[in-house]
Amino acid sequence: MFVKLRQLTMLPQAERNAKLRLAFRRRADRFWKAAVFATIGYWLNRRNRLFMIEHRPDFHAIFDGIPDYAQLVEDWTRNNRTNNWGDLVRFYTIYLNVNQILKDRVPGDFIELGVYKGNSAKLLATLGRRHKRHIYLFDTFAGFDPRDLRGVDRGQSALFADTSLSAVREFVGTDGVTYIPGFFPESISKIALPETIAIAHIDCDLYEPMKAGLEWFYPRLSPGGILLLHDYSSGIFEGAKLAIDEFFASRPEKPILAADKSGSALIRKAS
Repeated sequence: MFVKLRQLTMLPQAERNAKLRLAFRRRADRFWKAAVFATIGYWLNRRNRLFMIEHRPDFHAIFDGIPDYAQLVEDWTRNNRTNNWGDLVRFYTIYLNVNQILKDRVPGDFIELGVYKGNSAKLLATLGRRHKRHIYLFDTFAGFDPRDLRGVDRGQSALFADTSLSAVREFVGTDGVTYIPGFFPESISKIALPETIAIAHIDCDLYEPMKAGLEWFYPRLSPGGILLLHDYSSGIFEGAKLAIDEFFASRPEKPILAADKSGSALIRKAS
């Protein structure tokens, strides 16, 4: 503390005042957060109500230094606030893991199966473009295909039809992005899949496309690559969970669960 104070006194007056204001603001912020979470937050979180108070994760400080953070969050929630507005945990999970893959220089492009309105695709494309990673987007762009609503999923409704290829293309862009519309996995015949995949984000909710996605993408996943699997522990889309459990029953990797809104799971491929 003494060394820090002495260092401050050696700074120019304006810089010293700025640092003191910043230090005071941080301490005040910590005090009020502690007070709110220890009282109001504690009371709210113990009750089964609509609202809860949560801490931002400590690592959130890193986002303060990213100029486009506000735009990334805006893109994450655009036209999809019902699902994504309160699900920043999933945003953080995708962002941090994709950046880890890039930091580790895991080779390969990005895949997304189940694009809907393109919010996660926009995040993947933004990060991929910075490092010259191509992204392939698979979807009907018209909601669930009736051919997948059978077996364990026969009671599911035809959801996510309020989107279109043109709307997603306009939102996500075309630079470094290939769109593959149609029924999966039949749509794979339209393109040549990349030889190596670094990230595969599978968010298709149902057993048949989840199973097919794993069968097609896992063999191409680079050692150290990541599967981001949505709806694993949601309790709503049991078909997706069943497909994941069956696929990894005889493989060395097992799902790691994320505490986001719809219970994502992560798989990092063994070397």
